Parts: sequence; structure tokens; C-alpha cells
Amino acid sequence: MPNEPLIYLNGKISELQDTKISPFDRGFLWGDGVYEVTPCFGNKLYRLQDHVDRLYRSLSYVRINPSLSPSDMIMETERLLFENRDRLDTDSMYRVGHWVTRGEDSPSMKTNDAGPATLMIFFRLVDTATISRDQSKGIKLSVSSVRRNPPECIEPRAKVTSKINQILAELDVANQKALPLMLDLNGNVAENSVSNFFMVRDNALWTPPDRNILEGVTRKVVFEICERLSIPLIERNFTMYDVAQGDEFFITSSAVCAMPVSEVDSFRPKQKVPGPITKRIIEAFAVETGYKFTG
Repeated sequence: MPNEPLIYLNGKISELQDTKISPFDRGFLWGDGVYEVTPCFGNKLYRLQDHVDRLYRSLSYVRINPSLSPSDMIMETERLLFENRDRLDTDSMYRVGHWVTRGEDSPSMKTNDAGPATLMIFFRLVDTATISRDQSKGIKLSVSSVRRNPPECIEPRAKVTSKINQILAELDVANQKALPLMLDLNGNVAENSVSNFFMVRDNALWTPPDRNILEGVTRKVVFEICERLSIPLIERNFTMYDVAQGDEFFITSSAVCAMPVSEVDSFRPKQKVPGPITKRIIEAFAVETGYKFTG
């Protein structure tokens, strides 16, 4: 398809159908890699530096050398954006993926014998009409029986491609036509499978501390917005008992910015959806990004 965005793979920019990765790549064999997703509104990359910084924190954690410096990674991303200038709709939103694996496995299958690393960068169109519709009425979450991996096993702040923990949580609640809300091993609210969770109680925003959750870039923006708008924000542990008392709920990710939640199992927010604080956050993101989701 000639209108499909071009793909960056290991220094070369090619058509999608010409992009080839070895079946022995450790990303395919073992889920051995890390990734990032940066939003691109029209042709403007949003918070690319923050996403690349987190990518390199994850790479350091899993000991993968991408053979590019962070500044070179940004430069190559911008080069791919430029090469796609005639293929991207300037009124649309895209997810920009950075996937880095340890590279091709060796016959020994030993981790340290693999490499060099595989790096892919790509653009994918976002269904903004669905996001707009969901923002107007909210989405449903359901508590999954699958608990979030504890940091004693694997650091949740690292954005690794081994996503089976979150995938099982999604499958666990799929028949309820809901997205999962994952708890930690102690029963505290952690996060959605791909998003951070916030709730409003007594005019203050609550969100779990970063020990058991992904270190979200969009979560960081919410912190900045709250400081700018003088919205009290508290990082603390809380349980479903607290959720039952909640005034508003929303999740955040680079794909949706802020998304209202209309129900967590049978618990509904006391405020209308989206609630007043959630609405202020959504409006602040529209100013921050220069993009407003519309159907």
C-alpha cells in the first residue's frame, strides 16, 4: 500500500512490505526488548524527549545497547517523520513506536551471544473518533484477578515488550466488555494494562505511587497540569474500598491523553462523566498538545 507510512529498521527507511526482521530475533522468540509509544499530532511529535529518555532508562535496565545515542534516536525519528511528510494526514493523530530488541539469537541461545540490537521506528494511525466518543461517555474498567508483576520480580517502571502479564489481565475481563484494572499483590490499585489510573476524592486527585506501575510520561504531564491549575494531587496507596468512595475516575496514556472512566465494576463515580476535574485535565491536554479529539 503506497500510502502506508514508511518504516525505519536498523538505519534504513523502507516500505512496510519491504521491512524484514529475522524469525530468530529475540524479540519474537523471547519478548526480549523494550519499547516506547510517542504521540504525534498531525506532524508534531509530542514529548519525544521524555519518551526517548524513558526508552533509554528501560534499555539500561535490560542491558541492551541500541548503538545510537539518545540524541541520534531523536534525529532518526525526526528523519522518519520528514520522509513520511507526504503520507501523514496533518489533521490526524499517530502513534510513533520505538521497538528495540536484543537482536538475532545465536545458536547457543545465550543472552550475551545475541545481537546486534534490532531497532524499528514506525507510525500508526489512531482511531480518534472512538477516543472522542469514549471521552464523552467514559469507559468501563473491571478488576482483574491477574495481579500486576511486583518490582521484586520485574521492574514495572521499565517499558518491556514482555507484556503477557497485562495481556492476561485484558483477557480476564474481556467478556465483561471492560478494560482491566490491575491490583498489586497487597490489594492496592496499580494500573490499567496500558494506562495509569487516577481518581478524585474530596477535590483532590489520587494516583498510585510509582513502585508498582509504569512510569508514565502522560502521568508526568498530569502532575504538571495539576501544579499549573492548583489541583491538589496525592501519590498514595489505595484499595477498592477507596475507589467505592470516588468522585471521578480517569486513565492516562500517550494514546488517549486523559480518558474518563464511567464504572469500575459496580462502582460508579459520584460526579457526572466526565467530572469537573477530569474535564479540566482533558481541556488542559488539548491546550498542551494543540489537538482536540473530535468525531
